[in-house]
Formats: sequence, structure tokens, C-alpha cells
Amino acid sequence: MKIAIDAMGGDHAPQVVVEGVVEAVKRDVVRTDHLLLVGPEAPLRAALEAAGLPGVEILDAPEAIEMDASPATAIRAKPKSSIVLGMKAVREGRAQGFVSAGNTGAVVAIAQLILGRLDGVLRPGIAVPLPTNAGHPCIVLDVGANIYCKPIHMLQYAVMANEYCKANFGNSTPRIGLLNIGAEEGKGNPLIQEANELLRTADVSYQGFVEGQDITSGAVDVVICEGFVGNVILKVAEGLGAFLSSQVHAAFEEAPPTVEVKTAVAKAFQDLDYAEYGGAPLLGVAAPVLIGHGRSSPHAIMNMIRAALKTIECDVTRNITDRLNTGSAEKPVS
Repeated sequence: MKIAIDAMGGDHAPQVVVEGVVEAVKRDVVRTDHLLLVGPEAPLRAALEAAGLPGVEILDAPEAIEMDASPATAIRAKPKSSIVLGMKAVREGRAQGFVSAGNTGAVVAIAQLILGRLDGVLRPGIAVPLPTNAGHPCIVLDVGANIYCKPIHMLQYAVMANEYCKANFGNSTPRIGLLNIGAEEGKGNPLIQEANELLRTADVSYQGFVEGQDITSGAVDVVICEGFVGNVILKVAEGLGAFLSSQVHAAFEEAPPTVEVKTAVAKAFQDLDYAEYGGAPLLGVAAPVLIGHGRSSPHAIMNMIRAALKTIECDVTRNITDRLNTGSAEKPVS
């Protein structure tokens, strides 16, 4: 098993990515022979040797796609970028999964172009785990891969999230809700109403409509929404977390807490930290692809590698294909 890692992905690449790889190896998350670092060979080799990891395989990729680049333009302009060559390594069997904290739009577009979609999947979706009061994450899908959603896409999201939740979080019967502006049957626009009718026919534990507060309450294990809405939710959640953290630190400066209080607050914020989850899988493409935050820390990179390994080991892509093509969801005819 090998994971291709985009060494040029992220706001502080490649240094942070190399540090994340080093942390992953030192903590026994992954073996060096299971890593394929994709980026400019000379500086990466020097950084790895300085960190005491000379044995990591490097795939030379002299180009990088900028974080703000247009995905369509980047694919044509940067054929030797770390994202393009990393995806090709997966397609050719040199690696079994790909992780990147780089340009999300580029990763989504290039994954579909080079790896292709799974049989039966119309639109891939990005599944992000968010913390809840129940002590387990709630998977929100989609958070930005597909902003022009159709009811059939939302049905397929439910099936894909169901398989991901079962395999990666050990939940045999994930409870799935459809995000709406209210729980009453008459609420919602035509897209939500049609998606609701389709989800009622799916072989999943569909709970009906849920509202925004249900994401963090733990009322359901999966929340399905269109990518535009999901991306707004994700950005609001990230911003709220940063705001609360700054407010608490300001309060602590005015009135220093006891050690016990400080420890408890630190634990609470650790549970809210995106770095603990590492990355979000792009469900629906033909191999495991995980996307991390642009400002991912070394700890986040390590956890993204950990999540990728688990996704590969659990064979989530095969499980999704099996479910979509054995009557578990409506198979599209076009």
C-alpha cells in the first residue's frame, strides 16, 4: 500500500507537509515505504534527509498549482504539477490513495479527469466530519464539490456517506438527515422536497429533515446538503471556532484560570480542531482522495495520512460501487 502526498499543497508547503510526514512516521501512523511524496525532488530530498527520513520515495513534480488558481486553467497550464502527477501515480497503481491540502477545486476536477468517477456516480461529494455533543462526528456531505445539485445527487450522497460512516467510524447503521429550513414536511424548496422523496426509497436509515443545529447536537450521524450550502456551513463553523478561541484567550488574559479549567478548555478546543480529523474524503471517485485545509498544520497532515490509510484499508470505494449497483440506490440512466 502506498499513499501519494501532494508536497506542494497548502499555504505553507512544502515545509509543513514534510513535517507532517515526519510526524506520521515517528508516531507509527505510516511506514516510510508506504509514502510517495510528490513535488520538486531536490528540495524535498534535502528536507527529508535533514529530518532523518532519506528513505521516502519522491515523485518529481516541478510545477505547483497555486491555491487561488482556476481549476480548469491549472489542469492545462500545469501538466507536471504535484496534483496532476500524484493522481496519475494512483491511476497507474504506484499509489492507492492521494492526499492534498492544496487547491480544492483543482483536486476535485483533476480527480474526476484522471481517476474518473465510480461506476454509477453522477457527482462526487466532499464529506467533512464535524464535532458533536454526542462524542462522535457528524458527516456533512457535500461541502463544495457540487454546487448545482439535483435530487439524484443527494440520494447518492446518502448512500456514499452511509458506506464511509460504516467503514471509517464503525457505525453499522448511520442515521441520515436531509438539511432543511425546518423539520416539518411542507418546508423547503422543490430540490429538497424531491430529494426527500428519493431518500425515503433508499436502503439507509433515513431520519427525514434536520435543521442546522442538529449537525452539532448529534441527532444524526450524516447530514446531506447541496455543496453551496455545505460550504457555507463549513466556513461558518471554522470562523465560529476561531472566534470562540480568541474570546476565551482574551478572557483568560484578564482573569487567569486554574490549571483544571485551562486543561478542560484546551480539551474542548482540541475536539473542535480540524487538525484532529485531518482531511475530508472526496467520495465518488475511483480511488481514495482526501482534501485538507489550506492552512493544515503538520499534525493535520499526519491525521490526513491516517484517514487515507483507513479509507484504503476499509475499501470504501468498492463498498460504494457495490451499493450503488445492487439496488441500494436508484442507478442513473444518463
